[in-house]
Amino acid sequence: MDKKTMLKLFGEEFLRSLVVLMAILIVGFCAFFVIKVRSDKKNVAENNTEQATTLSDEELQAMLSEEDTEASEEDTEEVTTEEVTTEEVTTEEPTTEEQDIPSTDKKILVLNSTKTNGLASKWMNKLTGEGFSNVSKGNYSLSREAQTKIYVPEEGMGKDLLPYFSDAVIEVGTLDSGIDVSTSGVEIFIVIGSNDVTVQ
Repeated sequence: MDKKTMLKLFGEEFLRSLVVLMAILIVGFCAFFVIKVRSDKKNVAENNTEQATTLSDEELQAMLSEEDTEASEEDTEEVTTEEVTTEEVTTEEPTTEEQDIPSTDKKILVLNSTKTNGLASKWMNKLTGEGFSNVSKGNYSLSREAQTKIYVPEEGMGKDLLPYFSDAVIEVGTLDSGIDVSTSGVEIFIVIGSNDVTVQ
């Protein structure tokens, strides 16, 4: 055989071997791809099954919690009904302390216990301007008060006067002495202390 024939035969055999090798590689790659796809499908199916199981458990828990919520709402409604009933009874019979008696139509006497001249007159004008219809003024000579005191005949009166003074206190009682004007018919006495020398 001459060299050309040998080279030709060698080339053909080499090409055949190369084709066979390529075919083996392609078949191997295809087999790997098929196995990978099947494995992924299996994993996806398992995950879906787990999620379905989890969702079923969550749905079951949601159903149980809805039943518990409905039961607790019924209990709450019963408690609320009882509380409303109790409040209604309380509202029907209020105590004296809970009643606020307005002072706007009461006879009020404003007394100056400080050294500031004309203070009772200023407070009388202030209260009259705020809607208290029967206010008069005078001086208080028994003591010089540091804190304004509001004397009322019963509990629940005078509370609507407190916001006008800086630190006033309410006392149940009356004043009989140390006053330079008539106290006839007076229901509320306001003794102005030194902490309220400024009228705003």
